[in-house]
Amino acid sequence: MKTVLSLLLILSLNAVVTAQWQQIISGLPSSSVYGLDTDEQYIYAGTSSSGVYRSSNKGNNWIAANSGLPASNAWEVNSINDTLFVGFFGPGAYRSADYGITWDTLLIGQLSSSVRSFISLNNFLFAATWGSGIFRSSDGGDNWTPINNGLNHQTFWDIFSIGDTLLAAGPGAGIYRSTDNGNNWVQSNDGLTDLVAYRICSSNNHIFIGTAYSGVFRSSDFGKSWSQVGLSGNTIYAFLSYGTFLFAGTSNTGVFISTDSGNTWEEFNNGNIAGQVVEIVTDSTYLYAATLGGGVYRYDVNNITSVNNSDLEIPASFELKQNFPNPFNPSTSIQYQISSISQVILKVYDVLGNEVATLVNEEQSAGSYEVDFDASGLSSGMYFYKIQAGSFTETKKMLLLK
Repeated sequence: MKTVLSLLLILSLNAVVTAQWQQIISGLPSSSVYGLDTDEQYIYAGTSSSGVYRSSNKGNNWIAANSGLPASNAWEVNSINDTLFVGFFGPGAYRSADYGITWDTLLIGQLSSSVRSFISLNNFLFAATWGSGIFRSSDGGDNWTPINNGLNHQTFWDIFSIGDTLLAAGPGAGIYRSTDNGNNWVQSNDGLTDLVAYRICSSNNHIFIGTAYSGVFRSSDFGKSWSQVGLSGNTIYAFLSYGTFLFAGTSNTGVFISTDSGNTWEEFNNGNIAGQVVEIVTDSTYLYAATLGGGVYRYDVNNITSVNNSDLEIPASFELKQNFPNPFNPSTSIQYQISSISQVILKVYDVLGNEVATLVNEEQSAGSYEVDFDASGLSSGMYFYKIQAGSFTETKKMLLLK
């Protein structure tokens, strides 16, 4: 009987442990980890004053991957198309084609500023720098060209793409947008009251910005306009979109989770994450959080839906909700839920049956969603919005009053 009870106790304790954040720092030389990324085979950590470290066993142990790298702060690590890029605070950037075993320094001459972020779009690489604006490469990083036309700021924290739109965020700059692969940029801060912008993410047909003093801002028009949607007063350094979940990493209050496109947020801190959360990434097994002060933490993705929050439950049925506000001028929000993975089409029609907007047209996982409809270019009157999700269809009315 004692053996059975002991086994049950061990299993119970293991369930508790795996349902919380676990610190994984064995082999890491520093408690401050600035950058984090994974390619499923390895996890890469950019550390304070010690370059890059790598783990092949989900973070259980870390080893140095620093051959040829400076002993400096590795701000960002990005794995792009089987090539690893690392941006440093001070000495520029490096590239590895063999999982961090060796590094080349071809980037160092042209990207002499601190590099904060890399991204790939339309066969180009883009680099956001801390002091020299945005750079672009068309040959995998061998050569770089500054693309700063329209930029009145040179200091950036993040660069992001959605569709063919590029967005760059920086302290004091807010957001810049480009729709021509970075040839031209325009500042896009309508509604963004905090211009110290750190991180960009997309989730559920929205774009999110993390700011220094005002929490999270959201856009439903590819970054043309913004509205504040939560975590006011928090500094947001990190985002992760995972299925229907959106995670935000903060400077002093850990990790938060939203299941309704940022309208509401809940703490996701079981395990007591220490330090500022500056990066959140995921593979097929875990979420990983990089912190300044606590090293790296992980959370079993299979336990995300076990959080004690009814909003995280998979909806039992399909439903289209009434828009709010209604009547509206000029924008309103439409919420809906789907109970299984479906091709979702959500469109708006006028009283004659003419299509005036397509709000959603993509495959989505089971969950609750919200999308904003901006009717600035339409005249007052009655409109209809219709959802098709698998075999489910429903139509509702809404009234635009100007």
